[in-house]
Amino acid sequence: MILLIYPPVAKPCEPPAGIARLSGMLGSHGIAHRILDANGEGILHLLRMPFPKGKKGNTWTQRAFRNCERNITSLRDPLLYRHIDRYKRAVKDIDRVLSEVTPSGVSVGLANYEQKGLSPVKSEDLLTAAEQPELNPFYPYFRSRLEGLFHEKAPSVTGISVNFLSQALTAFSMLGFIRREFPRMKVIIGGGLITSWLKNPRWKNPFSGMVDHL
Repeated sequence: MILLIYPPVAKPCEPPAGIARLSGMLGSHGIAHRILDANGEGILHLLRMPFPKGKKGNTWTQRAFRNCERNITSLRDPLLYRHIDRYKRAVKDIDRVLSEVTPSGVSVGLANYEQKGLSPVKSEDLLTAAEQPELNPFYPYFRSRLEGLFHEKAPSVTGISVNFLSQALTAFSMLGFIRREFPRMKVIIGGGLITSWLKNPRWKNPFSGMVDHL
């Protein structure tokens, strides 16, 4: 069985066409596989965390937490997008919740991910993310989720699709966790961002000991 992972963070409203096409191809050849939308699931995991103890929220923050589930539901309703002001308010409130539940030095939004001291364009920082997956705010989510999937289905290959720089650090954090806990797993990384790296004539693979195939 092949597990295909789409990692955080990318716009949840823009599902990746590439991984869907790959799923269709695998299915047409009778190859067992499963898609994990870790992007959507990971964001929802953070949004459903309680208000952090010891923090004092202002009126906006309290409203954002109180209305979080309603805002999530409304963003799934096409009618919301006819009212730009309501849409903007829902997005700002959700981003407010994300900013409150993530640790200092990490910025998570519906379309961005930044981690202080780590850059998605530096290979050494991506390797650091892989070596220290616990520093990623999505770690509790993907640790539990991947352990459950691997023990349930025991995939022989895991593919991680990375289209945007905002996904790179978490993708490598997930990769590092897989390598540490399931060292025999064959891991392939692809997607639009990886393809752009490979097209660079000066590209030299710094991840050969971490990734089986790019």
